Amino acid sequence: MSTVSATTASPETTVASAATPAQAVLKQKDLGKNDFLNLLVAQLKNQDPLKPMDSSSFIAELAQFSQLEQSANQVALLQKSLDAQTANQQYSLLPLVGREVGTEGAVIQLGTGPALLDYRLGQDAASVNLSILNAAGQVIRTGDLGPQGFGAQQVVWDGLDQNGTLMPPGTYTYAVTALDGQGQAVPVATTSRLTVSGVRVEGGQAKLAVGNQTIDPASIIDFF
Repeated sequence: MSTVSATTASPETTVASAATPAQAVLKQKDLGKNDFLNLLVAQLKNQDPLKPMDSSSFIAELAQFSQLEQSANQVALLQKSLDAQTANQQYSLLPLVGREVGTEGAVIQLGTGPALLDYRLGQDAASVNLSILNAAGQVIRTGDLGPQGFGAQQVVWDGLDQNGTLMPPGTYTYAVTALDGQGQAVPVATTSRLTVSGVRVEGGQAKLAVGNQTIDPASIIDFF
């Protein structure tokens, strides 16, 4: 385990279109089963007694009403099923609250103590360098980690910047670059180590809350 310790863009132009007279937009309302039934009753009340509605037409309209009612019931049943599925997902994710999980990425959650940075080298590296960036994308810390071997590696960041100033808790990112003996780039896969703080529903899907963001539970690749 390695330890990192202290030692002109042009303006955009917006072109607005010429003002046009206001136009009224009529929105067509979808007919529900009650509307359909009211129309059918009104049609029966106002039909010509001398020319009553043809029985086959009446049966066809009743069949349409039945199909409309069945479709509405199916939609309501499907919605209840989706709601129940979402609730089950939320309950199944609750045991992860408070756990540390790993996802693909290079996010650091700095708390009141040191933070662990995990990555994997695709082959032996003659030199490995680390950069830590703040939320604005500015490099606040660099470190020469020296040669490292193939496989999983871990670095401890003490939370200090390059000047030895303790950084406030929050979200940071990091980048690892590695070279072999011939100066060729070595593949590096970084892992974000995140603490789950809760469960939220977004777009009908249960998500894990980590700090001020959410992640898909399917994106988890490791548990710590």
